[in-house]
Amino acid sequence: MSIKEIENYNQDFASVWAAMDRTEKQMAENAKQMAESNARMDERFDRTDKRIAEIGERVDTLAATVDKSYAEFVETRKEVGKMGNSYGMYVESYFFESLKKSMQFGGVTYKHIVNGEKGSYTLPDETIIEDEIDIIMHNGDSIAIIEVKSKVQIDDVIDLVERKIVNYKLMSPQYAHKKFYLGVAGFFIKKDAEKEALRCGVGILTLSGDNLKIQDEHLIVF
Repeated sequence: MSIKEIENYNQDFASVWAAMDRTEKQMAENAKQMAESNARMDERFDRTDKRIAEIGERVDTLAATVDKSYAEFVETRKEVGKMGNSYGMYVESYFFESLKKSMQFGGVTYKHIVNGEKGSYTLPDETIIEDEIDIIMHNGDSIAIIEVKSKVQIDDVIDLVERKIVNYKLMSPQYAHKKFYLGVAGFFIKKDAEKEALRCGVGILTLSGDNLKIQDEHLIVF
């Protein structure tokens, strides 16, 4: 091998080593950058995990608060329902005791009075219809049916005329031939309900001060 060839070989070898050195340095730099990138990613993951944990704690706290609030709401509804039932029973008791003292309605004197009579009948398709009449007064040939509400609304009047009287006659067919008189009773009577009752020939029982007031001059037989 000539000296020139040796020199060329040495130059080529040096170039290769230089290239390998640059490659090694580049790989080292890449590894460093990769490590730094991984470190930054790990830090971000840590922050994300921490954030998710914090959000989870807040969600758990909110869920517990909602559960507690809902439980309190349910309990409050129960208490209000009990109060409403108690008030309704008081209203019904007031009108029952008042009518029991007089035994009068629509100019008719009654011998018996019943509070809260329930009954049922079966339709031809075997559907069972159940109903309850708040106050019933009866004698030999007449029956008075009084629907009691704390606040009487027009739908209560319509329901009494179109459904309850029909149901009662079906539940108690032995009385269907008697003369029926209807009335609605309540501490408060809405204006449209009062007008409907007067139009339909339904009696109105309410309060006037501390006394029972009865409008029954317009009654018709049902």
